[in-house]
Amino acid sequence: MAIKAPETYVYRGPPNDLLHNFMRDVPSTVHMFYNTVKYCGHRPAQKYKIGDRYETLTYREFAERVENFGQGFMALGLEKGVRISIMAPTNPIWDWCDYGGRAAGCSVNTLYPDDTSETIIYTTNHSGVKCICVQNQDLLEKILKVWDDLPQVKHIIIFDNDYTSDKENVLTMQQLWDLGETYKAKNPKAYTARWQSLTQDDLCTILYTSGTTGQQKGCPLTHKNVLSSTLGVSQVAYWGGTPFTYDDVVFSILPTSHNWNRIDNHSACISYGGLIGYAQGPRTILQDFQEIKPTFVMLVARLWDRIWNGVAAALCSTPEGKNKFEWAINIGRKVLETRIDENGVIDLTTDPTLYLDETLKEEFLRADKEVFSVIRGVFGGRVNKAYSGGALLPADLQKNYWGMNFPLLDGWGLTETSSGINMVQARCVRIGWEGPQMAGSNTEVMLDPDDNEILVRGDSVIKEYYNNPEDTAVSFTKDGWFRTGDIGEIDHGFLRIIDRKKAIIVLDTGKNVSPAYIEMKFTNNPVVEQILVLGDNRKYISALIVPSYDNIMQLFRQKNIAFDESKLVYATINGMETCVEVGEDLAYHPETYKLVDEAIKRVNEDLADYAAIKRFKIIPRKFTEERGELTPTLKIKNRVVFANYAKEIEELYE
Repeated sequence: MAIKAPETYVYRGPPNDLLHNFMRDVPSTVHMFYNTVKYCGHRPAQKYKIGDRYETLTYREFAERVENFGQGFMALGLEKGVRISIMAPTNPIWDWCDYGGRAAGCSVNTLYPDDTSETIIYTTNHSGVKCICVQNQDLLEKILKVWDDLPQVKHIIIFDNDYTSDKENVLTMQQLWDLGETYKAKNPKAYTARWQSLTQDDLCTILYTSGTTGQQKGCPLTHKNVLSSTLGVSQVAYWGGTPFTYDDVVFSILPTSHNWNRIDNHSACISYGGLIGYAQGPRTILQDFQEIKPTFVMLVARLWDRIWNGVAAALCSTPEGKNKFEWAINIGRKVLETRIDENGVIDLTTDPTLYLDETLKEEFLRADKEVFSVIRGVFGGRVNKAYSGGALLPADLQKNYWGMNFPLLDGWGLTETSSGINMVQARCVRIGWEGPQMAGSNTEVMLDPDDNEILVRGDSVIKEYYNNPEDTAVSFTKDGWFRTGDIGEIDHGFLRIIDRKKAIIVLDTGKNVSPAYIEMKFTNNPVVEQILVLGDNRKYISALIVPSYDNIMQLFRQKNIAFDESKLVYATINGMETCVEVGEDLAYHPETYKLVDEAIKRVNEDLADYAAIKRFKIIPRKFTEERGELTPTLKIKNRVVFANYAKEIEELYE
């Protein structure tokens, strides 16, 4: 039966007063938190493992720990508007500290545990952080190593209460809490007065994102920005036919240092009084699913793929199991085809057997019982909302999940938009497209008529970069639209990203890497003349390298290393004759490889591990303007080089 498509899939009803009035009624994210504590104080808020058992805190117990942190920060003399930073893996203490810092009126910034010293120094000093909170002694040592370069940082808090410090301004979490108790005794109403003074226009956090020039940019998110993005998550679920309630359990494994997990998962969950279940880590993810039994899961595409392949391998461990698995996936694909309307859109909230003939219906129900239920059981058996982010979700993988009626959705957003800006609704999904353009309160999406760059504005979008008028001027239009740097198209309300105007690389882990920053480190390098950094939607960073063949040849001659000079090709570039192509004997000589490898290793020492170049290919000729690989100003045209060296690029990831 053919399914007729509507003219547009943008959907904003039926009305819900709580969602409709959310931005009007909630002055700040801390008011949101305490509103949940008021109405859901007895309900479970956080579930996490300590030793060999899981512990669950209620919202009242959550609030007690938040207050301990907030009063402690106030006891240190941190005034409203002061910046603090958290450097810790995802765990419940992170949230206690985050909301405690916000309640004290602070802007709570973030550092990744694997940030380099260079990043720590720049972002901390640029945002004026005065207090850094770290998880353990290893992270404390990273901060102590650069403390002399952080003149504004006056206090360091370590969450490990067993640590003993000989430094006056290094306190354990318990010592901070004790200071807070003393402060409360002397100032019993100060803490409540502080958080109640917050407004939507107050600064909530400054998050840093990589820039195309390599300079990190601070995104100042107000409480309004975060509230709007928080609201958007509930709106998408409600309008999409899968509303959140306080019975929902969210699965938390992604970094809370990143706004996706911090806002779209934790903040949203707190807003409706749900339970945050903290996974121990990727190695124990399957065990954590069974213990937490989430209803909502957010993972990067790499993890969705890894879990699917792991389950498939287990089910296909015998010839009989392999046949049954492949049969079930084929049945799921057939059923999926019957659910697609004329625009390729599917409603995942309807009964998948609705329009099936009796034979296919019986086969699907059997496949569901014998195979699909097993796969759903891997996630705890209760998931009714799931999202993939950080990188492109392969279409075949998404079809596999949809074929068993598992609601794996995706979305698109940036740090500048407080996370998700276009998010897929379960009631209208479309392979290769992001959700109808409606996420968030009072948020708009449009295309620049000149080049189809995606522009956004609204309550969830920042108004400027922090202390950076230059990037602000080029990134925002005069009437307030933010230039995302992505090229897109819109059809029936759906958004599709078709190209990147900006060159930021997003690894399949969700990490952002600035290729310009890495390439800049090779400026004037005597060995590497041209470099194109790769890794978008891949597991790691790699590079195409054009060595400085003029210098390499000079070195070879000094060392009496022979090479075929008849293979050399010269051209005049910028008024100078230079070698633009060499023979493979020179390009792939072990000495050439050694020189390039040493140059890369020196640069990698200054990069975070996820940004380091893991593999490279040497190219025997320069990128040139004549071949269309360079602009008139000698900038590399990535798409042309990608096409010219597609085989070599794929070999880097084999």
